[in-house]
Amino acid sequence: MRRFVATILCALSLLVTTEASADAVVRVLVRNMNDQPVDGTVQLKPLGDGKSFSCSTAKGACMMRSVPGGSYIVTFRPNKGSAPNPRKVMIPPDGEADLHISAK
Repeated sequence: MRRFVATILCALSLLVTTEASADAVVRVLVRNMNDQPVDGTVQLKPLGDGKSFSCSTAKGACMMRSVPGGSYIVTFRPNKGSAPNPRKVMIPPDGEADLHISAK
C-alpha cells in the first residue's frame, strides 16, 4: 500500500512539474501589402531578462518553440527590401500564439 501511495505521489509531482514548465509555440507569418509571403529573419527579444528567440522564414512562415510568456520586441529583417519598425508583442505563458508581420 505504501509503495502504491508513493508511486501516485511521484506521478502527481511529475504532472505538476510538466504543467509549470509549459511554454508557448509561436507561429510566424510574414506577408507584404499584396499578401505575398516574405522571407527573412524574425527575432523575439524579451523586454526584461531572458533569452532571445529567432527563426528564418520559408515561404513567409516559421515557428519558435518553448517561448516563455511575456513581453517581447519583435523585429523582422527581410532577405530583400527594407525592414518594418520593431514592435512590442505579448506571448502567452503556454499554448500557441500566431504572430503576423506586415513587411514593406
